[in-house]
Amino acid sequence: MTKKTIATTAPRKPVGLSSIAVSTTIRPIVEDLAALAQRLPEAPTDIARFAGLPDVQPSLPGLVARASFHQGELERWVRLLSKNTTVIDEPIDTFNALNLLRQGSYLALALLEPRNADDKWAKDTIGATLVKAAKRRRDTTRAGVLRTAFGIVDQPKKDPAPISEMAGWLKETSRRMGLIRPPAPQTSADELADAGFYRLEEASSLVAFFAAAPNLASLTEQAMDFLLLADAWSQEVGETDQPRESAAQSALTLAYAAITRVGLWPARTERDLHAKAACRAILRDRAMDPASLRAVASMAYEIGNEMAALSDQFTVEPQHETERFPGQG
Repeated sequence: MTKKTIATTAPRKPVGLSSIAVSTTIRPIVEDLAALAQRLPEAPTDIARFAGLPDVQPSLPGLVARASFHQGELERWVRLLSKNTTVIDEPIDTFNALNLLRQGSYLALALLEPRNADDKWAKDTIGATLVKAAKRRRDTTRAGVLRTAFGIVDQPKKDPAPISEMAGWLKETSRRMGLIRPPAPQTSADELADAGFYRLEEASSLVAFFAAAPNLASLTEQAMDFLLLADAWSQEVGETDQPRESAAQSALTLAYAAITRVGLWPARTERDLHAKAACRAILRDRAMDPASLRAVASMAYEIGNEMAALSDQFTVEPQHETERFPGQG
């Protein structure tokens, strides 16, 4: 047998998406928006529980790191797809799961109020970056909604830092970049999963996560329950009642986290569409709620429809031409 014969008869190495060694371990995946309500601490009263939520909320730089990691995996998926373009539903759902995790981290980042200087830096930096990216695509509508969602305001230009302060500035910038840097490539799958990072090799877990979609009708009811608490506590706030005020704010944030999840997850049934319509009605009726929260929810609806359009297993919502959310002009 000649070398040429051997070369043509030897089995070909898998290419593209087929080349990935998929783990058989199914790991539980919790999106960042869903994890917010699970963080409510134990306390003697509901007011104390909700008032304590900001103390246990996730690090905002950590949200950025997860979003960046999953963005990298999405880009890797696209590169591999270009090598073998035959795609069935399962690989598409791997992409959808990674996209939903990435977008959910960014939306949670926009919903949450910074607790410290690092949180503020992460939220301001990523918000500005996303706005610039939308402007480069000439998507002025999305840029406007992003500005509102992240609370970005035009700042006067500052003079450059004196040379004597440059060393400190560079050191602080390097430290903060480390906070949002994804894990090193050699990090084990178990360590990654424990920190909420999932590679393409976890396709089985990602597909299972995306298949187990939340009940959007239940999420809508949850949002309404949180809104009732927020409204009741807001009306009872006294001049020195900081815990009740904080509890009301937390309940409102959790309500919008639920509404945002309803918008983000693609509709699979008519019941899902009804839930989405109900949450849209909430957004229309609650025009006095913070514009930033309503803008986050409106972004989620847009992203959810974009995701739904990728596969015929979902239903794309009808266009609502008359609706305007904060930042849309």
